[in-house]
Amino acid sequence: MSNYFLCHNKDIAELQTREFSVETDQGQLELFIVRQDNNVHAYQNHCPHLGIPLNWQPDKFLCLEGIHIQCSTHGALFKVENGYCIVGPCAGKSLTALKLEHRNDDEIWLELTNPINI
Repeated sequence: MSNYFLCHNKDIAELQTREFSVETDQGQLELFIVRQDNNVHAYQNHCPHLGIPLNWQPDKFLCLEGIHIQCSTHGALFKVENGYCIVGPCAGKSLTALKLEHRNDDEIWLELTNPINI
């Protein structure tokens, strides 16, 4: 198991996203976190349809309404709470969820326990 510090809780506001690039034993992992309803979720920055990054600008992963994760290339929409695609060519598929650990009520860490496809 490997842990990687991402940021402090105060660094991500409600309905905000933030991207990270982490060097792991398996190579570079591109990911992002999003806070919704005071829960922080992490996903690999990888569209299940085209295999490309989701964001349209640095740290920008949400649709204009700010309620879904959106792929910038083809507009697919994903639920924030589980990464499930509800609209678009990858409907029925999901983003790759990553496990987070919260330490000291202030720190957000990425916890990798199994090999992932990078």
